[in-house]
This record gives sequence, C-alpha cells and structure tokens, in this order.
Amino acid sequence: MKSRRSASLIALSTTALALPGITLADAPPTQSTASYKVSNYSEDDLDRSESPLGDLERYDIDVHQFKLTSPVGRNFSITLDANHETMSGASPWYTTSDSNGEPLVALSGASGIYDERSEVSLSTSYYFDKGTLSGSFGYSEEDDYRASYYALSGSRNFNGELTTLSFGYSYSSDDIFPTDALLFNRVVDESKSSKSGVISLSQIINPTSTFQLSLNISEQSGFLSDPYKLRDIRPKDKTQIAVTNSYRHFMINANAAFHANYRYYHDDFGISSHTFDASWHQNIGRSVRLIPNIRYYTQSAANFFTNIDDFQKSVNEYQSSDYRLSSFGAISGGVSLVLSRGQWAATLNAERYVATDHFSAYSVSRPSTALVRYNRISLGIEFIF
Repeated sequence: MKSRRSASLIALSTTALALPGITLADAPPTQSTASYKVSNYSEDDLDRSESPLGDLERYDIDVHQFKLTSPVGRNFSITLDANHETMSGASPWYTTSDSNGEPLVALSGASGIYDERSEVSLSTSYYFDKGTLSGSFGYSEEDDYRASYYALSGSRNFNGELTTLSFGYSYSSDDIFPTDALLFNRVVDESKSSKSGVISLSQIINPTSTFQLSLNISEQSGFLSDPYKLRDIRPKDKTQIAVTNSYRHFMINANAAFHANYRYYHDDFGISSHTFDASWHQNIGRSVRLIPNIRYYTQSAANFFTNIDDFQKSVNEYQSSDYRLSSFGAISGGVSLVLSRGQWAATLNAERYVATDHFSAYSVSRPSTALVRYNRISLGIEFIF
C-alpha cells in the first residue's frame, strides 16, 4: 500500500482581537474548555490536458481534532490535544513534456494511496504576575512518517501591561520510512530534524487597537527531499526566516473588528514570499459573529526547481519538479460563522483556494503543472464547564 504524508489544518482564532502566539493578559483560565472540530480538505482533480494518462483525482483529507484545557490550582493550566487524519488520493510523481515542450505531470495513482495520521500533545502553562512560561511535547505517527517534538515559550508584560515581549523555541525529530521502498528503489529509512525560534513584540496602541511584530528563524537538516518522486534531490540543510506584522482594530460603532496581517519569508533554497490577509469580525447581537476573510500569497521559485524532470542529470545535482517550489501566486477567501450561547459555541468555516502562475508577483520562467485548487470546510464545537 502506498502512502503520503498529509498536511495539518490550521484553526482560526476564536476572539476578535486575538494576536496569535501572544499573551495580552496573564490570568490563568478559571474554567475548563473542551472542543472538537471536524474538517474536510478536498483538492480539485487535475485537467486531462495536464496529465494525459492515469488517474486525475487528488488528495481528500478528513481531520478530527480534540482539545481540552483545564486550570490546575491558581497559577497552572494544562492542555491536551489529539488529532486524527485520514487521507486518500494522488500526488505528482514525475514530470515530462509533450511534443511542443510543454510540461506534463504523472500522478502516483489515486486507487492505491491511503494513509492515516495520529497526533497527541500535552502542554502546560504557569502564570506569573506579569508573564507566562509554557512547555509542550508531542508525538505524531503515520504509515511512513514518525515525529516527536517539544516546545518552550514565554511572555513578559511591560509598560503598564501595554507591551508584551514573547519568545518561543521548538525542536522536532522526524523519521521517514517510505512504503514500497524496494519496489521503486526509494530510500528505506531516513531522518531529519527541525528547530525554530521566534521572538515577538505586541503593543496595545489604544483601547481599540493592537499591533504585533514577530521574527521567526528555523533550521532544517537531514533528508529534505521527497522520497515519493522519481527524481527529487534537495540540499540537506535549509534556513528559513519570516517576519510577520499583525494589526487589530475594533470599531465600537460598527461592533466589529478588522484584522490585517503581512508576512515576508525567505529561505536559502532561493524562495522568497509575501503573504497578505485581512478579515472582518462582525458581531451580530451577543451570540453571533460573521467573519469573511481574503488572502493573497506569492512566491519565487527555488534555485533548483524545474518543471520537466531531467533524468540525465547526475544524482548529485539538485533538482525538483515539486510544484510547491515553483513561482506562483494564490488567492483564497472564505467565511466563518460563530454561534455562542451560554457555555456552548459552534464555528462553521468554508474556504476556497486557487493557485496559478498567473497570480505570481514574481517572474515565471518555468510554469509548473499541477498547482493546487481546493475547498476546505470545518465545523467546531466548544463547551466551557
């Protein structure tokens, strides 16, 4: 049975003025909170003009997420996260060209690919008078991939608690053991590690506005290639740098909040990217919130990206036809509906994502085939007790 590593879904913030990763108040939770979320991620099928032979069906992923947060004494809290994913579909296996030299892609075959991933993590936080200190560890496993990780983070409030300085560090150790390794002459067992550090500064500008600036530096080392592609050889080290700006403003008369974010990213594969996103959090009465959002993303290509695999090159030369390393742009938009009543809250979210080289703000010398278009929908329920 073939399998592929799947991607995790990202949860939306549940508060209108929340700053991700930043603690603006140092009060520990006084009540326990349990939440459950189910999501479906479904990629559009390829067009027959992109892949003249074989299956056209791509990934379909179902995700179940459970989270429990509870206070322990007066200054501690503990959080348990458990996720389970099931995935089927196909992904690009190799690329070739037609009689005109235009790229074509071969998929791995949807009928034989199925995978499951389970993850569990435990974290705890201690609350000081003017700050917090948190730690977590977790474990994830699927048919061909295993990862264990830990993270430490903290925050400190200054300036009459109007300014918050936060930091974080995480480390992950991953093992890769592709299925059908001998049949397709793939690597049998490889490993990689990742470490990441982040520092951020958040400022309450006035009673209705906040701003956050953060810097993240990550380092990956080990086997970074895709073992399921016939010709994919990447460097064994990658450094990533990202700078994020976030602005939140609450409009009293409209009873709504505006969120805006910008992120710049660069790595030594040669990829640079820009991300802009904005959302409007409209409160309707005391129990309903409507949140439309829009996002634009664009990136340059990796130095070794090619849209047509060259099997004549030496195995020591870097090369990848992975569409995620190409130059492209993407626009996504969606809407969330949050309903709350007493101790219960429910969130329904829908999103549409479209990627194409025509949306790229960078020059595209080698257009990639098989860029992703997908729909994502999720339903979450939360209970406070």
